[in-house]
Amino acid sequence: MATKRDYYEVLGVAKNASQDEIKKAFRRLAMQYHPDRNKAPDAEAKFKEINEAYEILSDPQKKQAYDQYGHAGVNGQAQGFGGGGAGFEDIFSQFFGGRNNGNVKFSFGGEDDDSPFGDIFGSLFGNQRNKRASAKQQIPKDIELNLQISFLDSVRGAIKNVKYEYLEVCPHCHGSGAESPSDIKTCPHCNGSGRVTVQQKTPFGTFQQSGICSHCGGSGKVIMHKCHVCNGSGTVKKVQTLEVNIPGGISNTTKVINGYGNTVGKNRGTLYIHITVLSNPLFTRNGDKIYAKVLVDPLVAIAGGVITIPTPYGVKDVLIKQGTANGDEITIAGSGINFSEKKMFGGNKRGDLIIVIQYAKPNTYNNDELARINLLSKKPNEVVNDYLRKIEKELGRESKK
Repeated sequence: MATKRDYYEVLGVAKNASQDEIKKAFRRLAMQYHPDRNKAPDAEAKFKEINEAYEILSDPQKKQAYDQYGHAGVNGQAQGFGGGGAGFEDIFSQFFGGRNNGNVKFSFGGEDDDSPFGDIFGSLFGNQRNKRASAKQQIPKDIELNLQISFLDSVRGAIKNVKYEYLEVCPHCHGSGAESPSDIKTCPHCNGSGRVTVQQKTPFGTFQQSGICSHCGGSGKVIMHKCHVCNGSGTVKKVQTLEVNIPGGISNTTKVINGYGNTVGKNRGTLYIHITVLSNPLFTRNGDKIYAKVLVDPLVAIAGGVITIPTPYGVKDVLIKQGTANGDEITIAGSGINFSEKKMFGGNKRGDLIIVIQYAKPNTYNNDELARINLLSKKPNEVVNDYLRKIEKELGRESKK
């Protein structure tokens, strides 16, 4: 006899999964392996296994017994796909090779049906929640847009024009979708209730399904003549251009603007603008500071002098001191982020730019120049001498071992 798999493993959920997570996992797997959908040879066996696992884990008492004692704690309690219990399991066992040909009536797949089998039965007999061709689609109230800005705009601040479409209530039908109020009639298929009941006869009995009326989409009303402006949708598209203020110092963020989404009822929803700052080859940001690597001729760094550096506001000449080393950081005040929303000392304040000195490859020199440089190189360098003394000390210690 084959060893049963762990029920949590079967559904692909953790042991601390909530009932909602267990139900969602079961629905997904049951739809995937239902024998009417999946023609793989092992689909029916997997479906039975999934159904059995759900029956145990969806029952708090059975789940507790299983968690404590494993399969031994629920032995015989799981009817599974082909078990002897009544309800869903019995119906499925009959459907795929059962013994009973009784007249079974069952209501499933409705709009408010919370059963995990609702989607499965709906797929078998035509789930009517998906048949709303005549109904107006529900309008999402909010709109989401993506806006990419340059690194320099995020530092300096900017104004961006964002053009987008939104939905407005149709001015002709006022959202009804009908050409005139007299074109709105009570649905003859559901008599205005918005729901219908369908019976399906099978060799195993009569199944009864209650669901949303596919002709009126659950509204109980049908439109005889559609609005000529919106073609029955109840909405029209509008285009809007919006000025978006990009404050200096902004990073990746979402800007929330109320009253600029789609119009639903009498109110417009919210516009969400997801702002992404693009990278820059010259600058990087760390907190409120900007860093830039600057190539410098080694001789200029040694002797000191004027170098040209990039800033977010253009190039700038700065004086560096004698003996500036490779990797030294120099702060350039007022050349960093323009904190336009941070009022300090009666005005706007710019942050700092940190330049990082990078020695460039030395120039090519002629023999006379090299000779002069060689003379200068003869001057003892105490930093190098300290380094050499450390080398000798360490190597001498090692040679005595």
